[in-house]
Amino acid sequence: MLALVPAGFLVLVLLAAIAVDSAAAYLYQRELHDALAAAANDAVAASVNNNAFYGSGALTLDGRRVAEVVCQSLRAQRVGQLHGLSVAVAVSGDSVLLSGRATVNMVFGRAIPGWGRRQVSSRAEATLASASAETPTSGFGALRTLNCPPGG
Repeated sequence: MLALVPAGFLVLVLLAAIAVDSAAAYLYQRELHDALAAAANDAVAASVNNNAFYGSGALTLDGRRVAEVVCQSLRAQRVGQLHGLSVAVAVSGDSVLLSGRATVNMVFGRAIPGWGRRQVSSRAEATLASASAETPTSGFGALRTLNCPPGG
């Protein structure tokens, strides 16, 4: 009976390691979502199409500017623990949809081959608020992958 105590302790340590790695993966997924939500909000706030607004009063977004602002926002957030971050964007009138995917390192899983990294993904959407309640925005088109150059 006494010989089973070390084996039981080992099982307990393994279960604790799995719990810690699962919590870390969830934390990284939330961090990715928060980064995407902040980038989408930044893009909506900084990418109003001035020509459309001053010409006809329409609140639309400049798609090219949205991509630039998203990349700048993600660089400024320094999300270094999200390796191989891939972001795609779709713009629909006054809304931005971001989808992101990254690889993260696990805490204890690195000791086991094949368990050291996990993929996390998330989506975030932001809409430009207007004073008038007009018709809702149309659906988003296909997501377009951004090529954000590294920087800091």
